[in-house]
Amino acid sequence: MKVVERIFLYTVLAILVFYVFLVDGNVESKEIIQEEIRARSILIVNDAGKEVIVLFADKDGNGAIEIYNKFGNIVAGMGVNEYDSGGISFFNQAGITGINIFVDKYGGGSIGVNNKFGTTAAFMQASEYGGEMGFFNKGGNIVAGMGVNEYGGMMDIFSIFGTTVAWVRAGEHGGGMFVSSKDGNGGVIMGIYENDNGTIGVYNKDGKLIGGLP
Repeated sequence: MKVVERIFLYTVLAILVFYVFLVDGNVESKEIIQEEIRARSILIVNDAGKEVIVLFADKDGNGAIEIYNKFGNIVAGMGVNEYDSGGISFFNQAGITGINIFVDKYGGGSIGVNNKFGTTAAFMQASEYGGEMGFFNKGGNIVAGMGVNEYGGMMDIFSIFGTTVAWVRAGEHGGGMFVSSKDGNGGVIMGIYENDNGTIGVYNKDGKLIGGLP
């Protein structure tokens, strides 16, 4: 092969290599970026090959995302709840739900906080008249609640068994307060009623009025 022919051949080969690896590669990369990726699930793995993010359609046909730590334990999830609204959950290192954030069936937001065993410890949510909060003991029994009624604010206190032992709330004519025994039997009620007059009522354990003012 003559020198001129070799030069011509090498030049053509160089142009072809340049086109295949540079020009054509850029065209393909642009096409991939513009294309739509359709899949039932997408798995993202770390350098060790462990799944750390999973995007998928759940059994009801809704979208969902799960995030795992490097040990393969789920730590967060996002999806659609039973009310066809969004929800996010966060898990502790043992895989137990620690926090739930979601939209409830009434269209309002709700947050639930659990202890390390997964038992509800507190919640906050939207209600008919505004917001409300609840606090629970380690046994899962509600011990305090705060919220809004049609007249204003209210607060309830419960025994360790979930029995109401006291409450304070706004009423139609003003404020009111109630206290009772640990079993919820008997007690004293005080409040403002018609004509802006105050009153106090004392009840025995059978619920019978035994005294009061005025």
